[in-house]
Amino acid sequence: MISIILPTFNRADVIGRAIKSVQAQTFTDWELIIVDDGSTDDTAMVVRDLDPRIRYIYQDNKGVSSARN
Repeated sequence: MISIILPTFNRADVIGRAIKSVQAQTFTDWELIIVDDGSTDDTAMVVRDLDPRIRYIYQDNKGVSSARN
């Protein structure tokens, strides 16, 4: 299995495109871990229930380095 970490912050308008890019890969044994670094937009609603291989984690805003870790 491949794990993909996708940090995000207030990107509800484009995160769907990033998720579709992962889903379009020919390799299917993956998990996508989206780490929301304190978004105040609709990011959580966009990623909810899209694919069982997607995990959504919300944290208070600490910056992209913290989100990656």
